Amino acid sequence: MNGRFWFCLTMILIALSIMWPGYTLFSSATPLIFGFPLSFAWIIFCTIAGFIALMALYLYDNRNEEAD
Repeated sequence: MNGRFWFCLTMILIALSIMWPGYTLFSSATPLIFGFPLSFAWIIFCTIAGFIALMALYLYDNRNEEAD
């Protein structure tokens, strides 16, 4: 399986985790994580995870492009 498949799978999981069924697990105001309520910290975590997935896809595509 190539990098684009894993990127799409990661983005779908992130999208599902910030919508209604997944987000309800993290929708409380307590505990505080780095001073943020859990609900906001979860959104920050998902954003960072998406950024890391995008950077991994970029590096994977560049590595394969140089090999061609």
